[in-house]
Amino acid sequence: MRINWGAAIAVVYITFATATVSFVVFAVGRPVELVSADYYEQSLKHDAHRLAMTNADALGEAVRIAAAEDAPVIEIAIPVLAADGAAQARGQALTGTVTLYRPSDRTADRVMPLSLDGDGRQQIRVEGKAHGRWVVKLAWRAGARDYYRERTVWLP
Repeated sequence: MRINWGAAIAVVYITFATATVSFVVFAVGRPVELVSADYYEQSLKHDAHRLAMTNADALGEAVRIAAAEDAPVIEIAIPVLAADGAAQARGQALTGTVTLYRPSDRTADRVMPLSLDGDGRQQIRVEGKAHGRWVVKLAWRAGARDYYRERTVWLP
């Protein structure tokens, strides 16, 4: 059986067109979520954000964000005196927020206040949260300095 070249070209064209239309239908049906709804406003604050990251990096590994292996909690540790000893001496408290960011589902995101105990630690209960990848965004202010640290944690 022989197929002439005209029929072969038609089959290839129809196959290509069907695949293209199928992909377009698939892509249109997928949700498109921006990383942030106010990304333009955040881009204007980029320099201050980079400075806050540099300030937190200067503290080194003293600032820890990790998921506990034996319990459904995320542990945060910020040595209170290491953050800004001068601010602590003036009696200024450390203030900030902890954001649990779920890259695959923005409806699961949670923002809560940073409330450290006397040792500079906080535990966040995460039972009932979706398993998998979460990004913990820690932003705080001590004295006149802003700090920002971000870590990826995996919840079992």
